[in-house]
Amino acid sequence: MRLSNVLSTLLWFPCPLVFGFWDFGTSTISWSTWRADWTARQSRFRWQKSESDSFRFYFPWWNWYELEFRRRLYCVCGISYEMLNLSTGALLNRRTVLTAANCLEPYIKDPLMLRIWALGNKGEHITPFRYRAWRVTRMYPRSVNPEHQHGPFAYHSPRHDVSVIHTRDQMYITSKISWRYHYPYRAFLPTYTMIYLSDLQFMVGSGYEYLEHIYENYKIFFTHLSKSIVRDCSELLPKWWGKFICMTNTLSLPGVQNGGGLYDYHVVIGLGCFEIRYNEDKMFVFTDLRYYVLAIYALAHIEPGEYYEYAYPQWSVQTGWFGMFDWSGNNPYIPSWQIKNDMYPMGK
Repeated sequence: MRLSNVLSTLLWFPCPLVFGFWDFGTSTISWSTWRADWTARQSRFRWQKSESDSFRFYFPWWNWYELEFRRRLYCVCGISYEMLNLSTGALLNRRTVLTAANCLEPYIKDPLMLRIWALGNKGEHITPFRYRAWRVTRMYPRSVNPEHQHGPFAYHSPRHDVSVIHTRDQMYITSKISWRYHYPYRAFLPTYTMIYLSDLQFMVGSGYEYLEHIYENYKIFFTHLSKSIVRDCSELLPKWWGKFICMTNTLSLPGVQNGGGLYDYHVVIGLGCFEIRYNEDKMFVFTDLRYYVLAIYALAHIEPGEYYEYAYPQWSVQTGWFGMFDWSGNNPYIPSWQIKNDMYPMGK
């Protein structure tokens, strides 16, 4: 073998890892060495990497407290439109994603171009599966009152900022949390009488922690928020905007991501909406989902025939004369016992 061929092989071998289309690892290494991720980007979104519990004995100096919290990100998915990353959402079941409505407002009429990114491919934190969206439903129509809109194109309206996405593809979700690989897990809805279970909630999003994190908008992080910083903002916001949870920005974060979840364990209790300033305080405003649980159930409900039409379009239309001779046995119908896990976010 020629020496030039050997040199070219040695030089070309690391190139796919370094000079790919995506950037090499994280571009914010100086922010924190613990957050540094040296693996090349391979998809639209990446999650914070967790480690298997079998490594506890060999690496006791690792921050296992944070690694355990990173597993709570398994119920978070990314949402994109063509080449644009939009926000994150909560996986309610194999067909349903819960997120905010304002980040999807310009694209609600074109849901077929939306993509849902969830963990599961190879069990890695950088190789999610991509699923197609079928329908995006906003809980309440966007307010046309100019006083309720803001932003460069008046797209953002904080009034009842909740939406439900139904996917065309069935998503891969495990029945229990994986302690070894990065597999997706489902989020749970709160009850309308729920009291916070813990004193430490965590906020999730792909762009909120620092300005470059917002600009890149693909690294799904979490941040701890204590229940002690919850503020009563009922006097600061109009009542007809909806129900909200306000938390003081004690960490000096640049903002809150629209659609980024506020979780209590694996229960999604709020969706990021906007930020307000009162005197010298900055407060994050989350849509309080406890007041929208029944409406979310109604939006997530799918009739058997309707389910058949979008999940299996080849069986949604009767063909031939079979319906006349088999007593309508060829009707597009799926028994309820087969689809109850997809129709009801919290089970039937």
